[in-house]
Amino acid sequence: MSPPRPTNPAMQRLVDFYDPSVMGTDVGGRTLSQILAWRDTRLESQHDYIQILFPLPEGSLFNEYSPVVDEDTFLYLRHDANAGFKRTMRRALARMLSFYGFDITWDQDAAGQWAVDVTAKPGAEQDHFPRWVRRMDHNHLRITRILRSLRVLGLEDEARAFFAALGWTFDKYHRIGDGSMKFWRRAMELPLHVAPDGTEVDWLEKYEEKEETEKTEETKDDERTTVT
Repeated sequence: MSPPRPTNPAMQRLVDFYDPSVMGTDVGGRTLSQILAWRDTRLESQHDYIQILFPLPEGSLFNEYSPVVDEDTFLYLRHDANAGFKRTMRRALARMLSFYGFDITWDQDAAGQWAVDVTAKPGAEQDHFPRWVRRMDHNHLRITRILRSLRVLGLEDEARAFFAALGWTFDKYHRIGDGSMKFWRRAMELPLHVAPDGTEVDWLEKYEEKEETEKTEETKDDERTTVT
């Protein structure tokens, strides 16, 4: 059974914003589709949209209206019945990756398993990378948010593919500061209940433990099948 829709008004707005059947608006009256249709120049200069495109269970220092994902919303959005949410979040991710100079693809193998790949767009070095491939930039904070949001809301494969592309860019151009790479790595590798800045979300920890148990059981099942 699918978890109930959140009752918190701010979380209801977030869910409606991401629901393709509702197409709700953010506090500024903008729909997700309107934001994704912006030109790159507007995505670069405007700073109050990334928080709703990629929400977190922590508050934002830069946007007082930033939605803070609570436990009910976490359960609702991650539930398998809400596949529409993940499809919509993948749209948002693809747009932001294009802004940064990357393409993303999803390929399904014969066994039905999906593989996600993020690669540099043709001409990205001239057209996209100059806006953020540098020692420090406000986009580095956005990228940290995107990575963590993807993990928290159940798009782990997409987060790992993006992180791999960031690592490739970091190694190839030697322009991005070590501090930014450190935070991106922390966004990917820290326990899910710990944010890159060390903030802890207590209620997340129990779900993390549950996921680890389920992964262990899946591994054991695979090993039994192989032996059989």
